[in-house]
Amino acid sequence: VAAGAAGAGVLTHLLGQSAAEVAEKVTAYRRAWRAAGCPGDGHGTLMLHTFVGDSTEAVKELVRQPMKDYLRTSISLIKNFAAAFPTFKRKDEALDFAALTPEQHEALLDYSFERYFETSGLFGDLDTCAVMVDRLKGIGIDEIACLIDFGVPAETTLEHLGHLDVLRRLT
Repeated sequence: VAAGAAGAGVLTHLLGQSAAEVAEKVTAYRRAWRAAGCPGDGHGTLMLHTFVGDSTEAVKELVRQPMKDYLRTSISLIKNFAAAFPTFKRKDEALDFAALTPEQHEALLDYSFERYFETSGLFGDLDTCAVMVDRLKGIGIDEIACLIDFGVPAETTLEHLGHLDVLRRLT
């Protein structure tokens, strides 16, 4: 709302929030933008970890360990995923991450990766990624900032940028 009222663009992410929550915030942003008398509708950019390849399954296996390593160093980012993981559902108390066994920690990372891959990144083949781009357009996102430096080897990332360019042109 403050960005809209100030006539500024907004940069956001899906870490710790759903696309539905972002949609609500984009709506509030645009409402504030118009109320401030700014021309047009403003500009909303969403940051997404991104890797586009020939096959969604191949991409999933390629990004699995780098994303898990990323999530491992950012436990606060997976707290919201933990609440949805059946093993860790507790209505009356907060999850104590420090008390997790190594097996529980790894299970939570596996679960978090699966959720993140499916709902919070731009990962997969052209068709899968185009669906995500269309979904984000539908909630008012104007631009996607592709985060490509999350641990996949640089040469592999560079080799796959052509796929991302094709996606950009298609969408």
